[in-house]
Amino acid sequence: MLYVGLDVHKSFTSMGSFDPATGELHDLGAVATDPERLAEALTAVADPKIAVLEAGRNSWWLAAQVEPYVDEVWVVDPKPVRSLEKGRPKTDRRDAAALARWASMGALTVLWRPDAQTMALRELTRGRNALVGMATRLRNMIRALCARHGQELPKGADVLGAKVQAQLDSMRLEGWAGQVLGLLRQLLPLLKQAAAALEAPIQQEAQTDAVAQRLMTIPGVGPVLALTIAAEIGDIGRFPSRAQLRSYSGLCPAIHQSGPRTHTGPLTKRGNRWLRWAAVMAAQQVARASYPQNRLKQLWRRVLFRHGRNPAKTAVARALLDLVHQLLTAQEDYRPAQRLAA
Repeated sequence: MLYVGLDVHKSFTSMGSFDPATGELHDLGAVATDPERLAEALTAVADPKIAVLEAGRNSWWLAAQVEPYVDEVWVVDPKPVRSLEKGRPKTDRRDAAALARWASMGALTVLWRPDAQTMALRELTRGRNALVGMATRLRNMIRALCARHGQELPKGADVLGAKVQAQLDSMRLEGWAGQVLGLLRQLLPLLKQAAAALEAPIQQEAQTDAVAQRLMTIPGVGPVLALTIAAEIGDIGRFPSRAQLRSYSGLCPAIHQSGPRTHTGPLTKRGNRWLRWAAVMAAQQVARASYPQNRLKQLWRRVLFRHGRNPAKTAVARALLDLVHQLLTAQEDYRPAQRLAA
């Protein structure tokens, strides 16, 4: 089996091959990052062969383009490559050869490849969630701009509400501040409308997705969060344990252990940021609602009393991911805890 490393850039791709049987490394040159040029270059390489490329913003699209011309396509995590090649000269040719060589040794992590349906759901949910995040940033910018000029907006009130809008209409900010405020006020309703336009498709997809329907039985998890979690997890079988799902979300604390001493630090935040966002948002819903006998709510209150709001939110998010793993693995809906008879 021949391993072909592809160091992909916007305009060109460096190629290198490694043959484990002979230990030979070959520089295959550089070609334009174009499906036709890559197909010609890969066809010229002897079979059987495996194409290896690092994960990036267009890696899944590129993997689908070159798949017909190779036996397998591996999309790998780029972080191990950088650590393995640390201290060595870095060039595009060396990077392509390193991808092929380390992949043949099994030193690289091959990422799970989502199917077309999962990718479509990710585009839908990520697009809506990104628009909501942009609208939130605009709200914060408006509040900060007004505060810099001595105009505090009511705390907790919606910026697009009638009360705040009346206050903004009465403001007379001088110079560029007034123009910037006007532009921000024009953009905010547009972002809100764009995010709302994706709400109906998410509702429809959540009604037909079996995993999302199961997740919506959890208190605090609605259609948006359920479909987001379902799309970001994909196949639950790729997480044999709950700890692996938590690690994939980046909600695990950093650990430094030496001898008898163990120190835990802040969250690693290495993993799927959209799954982490959905878990934290679901934890916020649990904190706001009143579930007297719900274990997630009890966990929230316990950690909140001891450590504060943010640690409580993180603890509930981790526990919620454990619950998601249990429900999807056992293929059962959430059932609230019942009081035992005396």
